[in-house]
Amino acid sequence: MKTLIKITFLLFIVLNLKAQDSYTDFETVIGSTPDVVAIHDVELLPGQDATEFEMYVLNNIAPIYNKMKGQQFTLAKGDRGIRTNQYAFIITFKSIDDRNRIYPPSGEMVGDFGDQAIWDKLNSMAKVFYAHTDYVKIKPRY
Repeated sequence: MKTLIKITFLLFIVLNLKAQDSYTDFETVIGSTPDVVAIHDVELLPGQDATEFEMYVLNNIAPIYNKMKGQQFTLAKGDRGIRTNQYAFIITFKSIDDRNRIYPPSGEMVGDFGDQAIWDKLNSMAKVFYAHTDYVKIKPRY
Protein backbone atom coordinates (compact mmCIF):
# COMPACT_ATOMS: atom_id res chain seq x y z
CA MET A 1 0.00 0.00 0.00
CA LYS A 2 2.85 2.41 0.85
CA THR A 3 4.35 1.78 -2.57
CA LEU A 4 1.06 2.61 -4.28
CA ILE A 5 0.78 5.85 -2.32
CA LYS A 6 4.38 6.80 -3.15
CA ILE A 7 3.85 6.08 -6.83
CA THR A 8 0.63 8.10 -6.82
CA PHE A 9 2.39 10.98 -5.07
CA LEU A 10 5.28 10.83 -7.53
CA LEU A 11 2.96 10.79 -10.52
CA PHE A 12 1.10 13.76 -9.08
CA ILE A 13 4.32 15.73 -8.74
CA VAL A 14 5.90 14.78 -12.05
CA LEU A 15 2.86 14.80 -14.32
CA ASN A 16 0.98 17.76 -12.90
CA LEU A 17 3.72 20.31 -12.33
CA LYS A 18 2.52 22.55 -15.13
CA ALA A 19 -1.15 21.94 -14.48
CA GLN A 20 -1.19 23.85 -11.21
CA ASP A 21 0.20 27.33 -10.65
CA SER A 22 1.39 26.40 -7.16
CA TYR A 23 4.07 24.18 -8.68
CA THR A 24 5.55 26.66 -11.13
CA ASP A 25 8.25 27.59 -8.61
CA PHE A 26 9.39 23.95 -8.57
CA GLU A 27 10.38 24.09 -12.23
CA THR A 28 12.07 27.44 -11.70
CA VAL A 29 14.20 25.97 -8.92
CA ILE A 30 15.44 22.88 -10.75
CA GLY A 31 15.10 24.11 -14.34
CA SER A 32 12.81 21.38 -15.64
CA THR A 33 10.66 18.46 -14.65
CA PRO A 34 12.88 15.93 -12.83
CA ASP A 35 13.77 12.60 -14.39
CA VAL A 36 14.43 10.89 -11.02
CA VAL A 37 12.70 11.33 -7.68
CA ALA A 38 14.01 9.65 -4.50
CA ILE A 39 11.63 9.40 -1.55
CA HIS A 40 12.89 8.77 1.99
CA ASP A 41 10.26 8.27 4.69
CA VAL A 42 10.93 10.12 7.95
CA GLU A 43 9.25 9.69 11.34
CA LEU A 44 9.58 12.25 14.09
CA LEU A 45 10.72 10.60 17.32
CA PRO A 46 8.40 10.80 20.35
CA GLY A 47 8.66 14.06 22.27
CA GLN A 48 10.22 16.02 19.40
CA ASP A 49 8.82 19.40 18.40
CA ALA A 50 7.63 19.36 14.77
CA THR A 51 8.41 23.04 14.16
CA GLU A 52 11.93 22.68 15.57
CA PHE A 53 12.49 19.60 13.39
CA GLU A 54 11.23 21.35 10.26
CA MET A 55 13.43 24.40 10.89
CA TYR A 56 16.46 22.20 11.57
CA VAL A 57 15.99 20.25 8.33
CA LEU A 58 15.36 23.35 6.24
CA ASN A 59 18.32 25.26 7.73
CA ASN A 60 20.88 22.45 8.09
CA ILE A 61 20.03 19.44 5.92
CA ALA A 62 18.47 21.00 2.82
CA PRO A 63 21.49 23.25 2.09
CA ILE A 64 23.82 20.22 2.10
CA TYR A 65 21.79 18.54 -0.63
CA ASN A 66 20.97 21.70 -2.56
CA LYS A 67 24.59 22.76 -2.95
CA MET A 68 25.27 19.65 -5.06
CA LYS A 69 24.61 20.48 -8.68
CA GLY A 70 21.92 18.32 -10.26
CA GLN A 71 19.74 17.62 -7.24
CA GLN A 72 17.09 19.45 -5.24
CA PHE A 73 15.97 18.58 -1.69
CA THR A 74 12.42 19.08 -0.44
CA LEU A 75 10.99 18.41 3.00
CA ALA A 76 7.37 17.29 2.70
CA LYS A 77 4.71 16.52 5.29
CA GLY A 78 1.80 14.15 4.65
CA ASP A 79 -1.48 15.96 4.17
CA ARG A 80 -3.77 12.99 3.46
CA GLY A 81 -3.59 9.23 3.49
CA ILE A 82 -1.78 6.73 5.67
CA ARG A 83 1.25 9.03 6.22
CA THR A 84 -0.74 12.11 7.31
CA ASN A 85 1.48 14.30 9.52
CA GLN A 86 4.50 12.12 8.70
CA TYR A 87 7.49 13.50 6.83
CA ALA A 88 9.45 12.60 3.73
CA PHE A 89 12.68 13.80 2.23
CA ILE A 90 12.15 14.11 -1.52
CA ILE A 91 15.28 14.46 -3.61
CA THR A 92 14.82 15.23 -7.28
CA PHE A 93 17.44 14.88 -9.99
CA LYS A 94 17.46 16.47 -13.41
CA SER A 95 18.74 13.22 -14.91
CA ILE A 96 19.76 9.65 -14.13
CA ASP A 97 23.35 10.73 -14.87
CA ASP A 98 23.14 13.39 -12.13
CA ARG A 99 21.79 10.83 -9.66
CA ASN A 100 24.53 8.35 -10.57
CA ARG A 101 27.25 11.02 -10.35
CA ILE A 102 26.15 12.11 -6.87
CA TYR A 103 25.27 8.60 -5.67
CA PRO A 104 27.27 6.08 -7.72
CA PRO A 105 25.90 2.54 -8.04
CA SER A 106 28.94 1.39 -6.02
CA GLY A 107 27.37 2.99 -2.94
CA GLU A 108 30.34 5.21 -2.13
CA MET A 109 29.69 8.75 -0.90
CA VAL A 110 31.31 11.23 -3.27
CA GLY A 111 29.77 14.53 -2.16
CA ASP A 112 30.39 16.75 0.84
CA PHE A 113 27.67 15.79 3.30
CA GLY A 114 28.93 18.04 6.08
CA ASP A 115 29.95 17.37 9.63
CA GLN A 116 28.76 14.17 11.35
CA ALA A 117 27.30 16.28 14.18
CA ILE A 118 24.65 17.59 11.77
CA TRP A 119 23.48 14.06 11.02
CA ASP A 120 23.71 12.99 14.68
CA LYS A 121 21.38 15.85 15.61
CA LEU A 122 18.95 14.84 12.83
CA ASN A 123 18.99 11.24 14.05
CA SER A 124 18.23 12.43 17.60
CA MET A 125 15.07 14.11 16.28
CA ALA A 126 13.76 11.65 13.70
CA LYS A 127 14.10 8.22 12.22
CA VAL A 128 15.09 8.58 8.58
CA PHE A 129 14.51 5.50 6.47
CA TYR A 130 17.53 5.46 4.19
CA ALA A 131 16.18 2.34 2.50
CA HIS A 132 14.36 4.38 -0.10
CA THR A 133 13.05 4.12 -3.62
CA ASP A 134 14.24 6.11 -6.61
CA TYR A 135 11.48 6.61 -9.17
CA VAL A 136 12.46 7.24 -12.78
CA LYS A 137 10.14 9.21 -15.00
CA ILE A 138 8.76 7.10 -17.84
CA LYS A 139 8.89 9.02 -21.08
CA PRO A 140 6.58 8.38 -24.03
CA ARG A 141 8.03 6.22 -26.79
CA TYR A 142 6.35 7.43 -29.96
